[in-house]
Amino acid sequence: MCKRILYVGVDVGQEDLWVAIEGSKPYSFKHTIAGVRGLYNLVRQIDTDTTLHFCMEATGVYSLKLATSLSAYPDVQVSIVNPAQIAFFARAQLRRSKTDKIDAQVILAFAQSQNPRPWTAEPKSLRQLYELVVQADALLETQRRWVNRAHTQTYIPELPTTVSKSTSALKRHLERQIAKVERSILKLCETDPNLKIQMELLCTIPGVAERSASRLLAYGKIALTDYSARALVAHAGLAPKHRQSGTSLLAKSHLAKEGNKRLRHALYYMPALVGIVYNPLLKKYYKRLVAKGKPKMLALVACMKKLLIMIRAILIQKIPFNPDIQCLT
Repeated sequence: MCKRILYVGVDVGQEDLWVAIEGSKPYSFKHTIAGVRGLYNLVRQIDTDTTLHFCMEATGVYSLKLATSLSAYPDVQVSIVNPAQIAFFARAQLRRSKTDKIDAQVILAFAQSQNPRPWTAEPKSLRQLYELVVQADALLETQRRWVNRAHTQTYIPELPTTVSKSTSALKRHLERQIAKVERSILKLCETDPNLKIQMELLCTIPGVAERSASRLLAYGKIALTDYSARALVAHAGLAPKHRQSGTSLLAKSHLAKEGNKRLRHALYYMPALVGIVYNPLLKKYYKRLVAKGKPKMLALVACMKKLLIMIRAILIQKIPFNPDIQCLT
């Protein structure tokens, strides 16, 4: 016999947690270890014989910290929901005001009506890979800015020597830090058995090298293997968005882009661009779309979608890329 579920809506802040429970007024707790313990004890006192399902919006490190803490308690499920879903749900309820108390009540109502999917913590190695990759990409972005700044400074007449030396020193420091983080990424992927197998499988795909493979695994996370092909495409923001209603509205379809932007960029730079040249399946598919009159950018996006589905199949089946047996559907 399945246990009853008691839903709890939590509005997560940096310092405070506002909690909504059916039949009770909203409660406030400090976002500390003691506050989370007090939150659990209070809800457990209300109902001692149910599975507690805490639902919260995705608020980056704050919701991740709370979800990790709550999931350690017995008979507890946690859901982390896209904030856009909560916002649209509040509009559907014609909510005109927005406060922390009201947000907690909206999250509770959403959880009760939608029964969101329980969240599970990702493997430690995958979390570490994600943080390393995010750090490396942030450093690369900073490096690009300073390279552009150094280029601009070469055109400034009578530039102080201190400025040019400072810029050169920062560029060298960034190069060393990037190299250090990239080495840590490769070391982690070599020492963790699961990551090593996945990296080797992805690197068999023409157009995917070590750096691209590490980004795909870090940003795709468990969605690459746990989601269906259709859900994964939507998760990456590669699903089409249609706008049609009767005879009065017939707008052009376009890319939804409502998904994981980092995963989408990891597919574009450079796996898809290189793949349409060196991957025999993507090359043939791209040429066929262009021959039909499709714009090149649209054809490239279609190849990104097919490449993502191909990556999913290879990781699930644990079979290296083979153009003779691999399909694009």
